[in-house]
Amino acid sequence: MKRLLIALAIAGLAGTGVARADVTFGTPKLLGQFILPTGVSFEGVEFGGISGLDYDPKNDVYYGVSDDRSEHGPARFYVLKLKIDDKGVHGLDIVKTVPLKDADGKEFAIKSIDPESIRFDAATGHLFWSSEGDAAGNPGIYEATTDGALVRSFKLPDYYLPNADHTQGVVDNASFESLSLSKDGKFLYAGLENGLVQDGGKTTLDAGSLSRILKLDLASGAVAAEYPLEIEKIPNKASNGKTNDNGMSEFMLLSDDTFLTMERSFALGYGNEINFYTAKIAGASDVAGKPVIKDMGATPAAKQKVMQIREGDFGLDIDNIECLTWGPMIDGKPTIVIAADNNFNPNGEYNQFVVLTLDGFKAE
Repeated sequence: MKRLLIALAIAGLAGTGVARADVTFGTPKLLGQFILPTGVSFEGVEFGGISGLDYDPKNDVYYGVSDDRSEHGPARFYVLKLKIDDKGVHGLDIVKTVPLKDADGKEFAIKSIDPESIRFDAATGHLFWSSEGDAAGNPGIYEATTDGALVRSFKLPDYYLPNADHTQGVVDNASFESLSLSKDGKFLYAGLENGLVQDGGKTTLDAGSLSRILKLDLASGAVAAEYPLEIEKIPNKASNGKTNDNGMSEFMLLSDDTFLTMERSFALGYGNEINFYTAKIAGASDVAGKPVIKDMGATPAAKQKVMQIREGDFGLDIDNIECLTWGPMIDGKPTIVIAADNNFNPNGEYNQFVVLTLDGFKAE
C-alpha cells in the first residue's frame, strides 16, 4: 500500500508475551536494525518499495518484492542477505535484482501490476507473489520461478474482482498484502489488507473491517476454504482529521492453524503504529463461495494481541512496516524480521529492516 508519509510523532513503549492453546508467542526483544536511505540505486535502478519479504534458511537469503509498478524500474524482486549475528544487524547486501515476467514472458508494463507479498517454497524452489491490482484494478496471486518467469496465476472468486460501479470486489490499494504457505506445503493462504467493498470496505476511526483469508489448494489451484478476519479500527486520529488508516500488511503461519498477523496504521501528526496478533482459524466459519459475508453472523478467526510497536518502542523510529518473515535462529531463539516499504519517498521514509528475537516461543 502506497501513501505519502509527511510527519512522524514519538510515543511510548510496549511489547508483551502471550500464550495460546498451541502457540506461545514469547517475549520479543530487539536484536537490531539496519537502515538504507531512500535514493540508493542498485544496477542503475533505485532500491525500495520492499512490501514483502521471505527467508530461505538453507541459503541464508531473503526474497524481497518491490511494490514498484514498473515506474522506477521493472516490477521486480530482490535477493537480499542481511548480516545478522548475536551482536545485532550489521548490514544488507543486495545480491541481485530479478524482474517479474507476465504470461508472455515480458516485463510488466507501467502501472499494470502492483506486487505486495512474496513467499518462497523450499520444496519446489518456486516463489508465490501477490498483486493488489493490475491496470483494471483486479488483484492477482501468482507462482513464479526464481528467475521471475510466470508459472501460473490463480483463478480468484469473481466477488474479489471490482465491478463497474465499485459495489463489489477489493478496495483499491487495500487488497492481497499477505501470503503464507501451510506447514505441509499443500496450501497457500492469502489475506486482504481490508475487507471487500460489499463486506463494508476500509477501516475507519469508528469501526474495523471484515477481511478474508483465502486458502488455495496448490495441487489443483482451487479455493479450499475462506475465513473471515476482523481488522481493528484505526487506532489514532490524524492531526488534520483525515490522513489516517489501518490494515493488515502481512501475516505468516506460526502453526497449522494459527497466524501471526501484522496490522500497520498511520496517522498524520502521530506517526506509525504496528500491532501484532495471533489469529486462529480453527473454529472460524468457512465462507468459501459467499460473495457477501457482512451481517451473515459468520465466526471470524479468534485474535489476540501479542506485540505492539509504536514510535519509540524498542528504541525504534518505526516506519511504514509491510514485511514479516522468520529470520535465522540466534542463540537457540527464533527471530522475526520486519521491514518497511519506503514508498520511494525521500521526505522522511527509508528502507528499514528490524530483527527481533522471541524468547520462549513455542508452536506445538
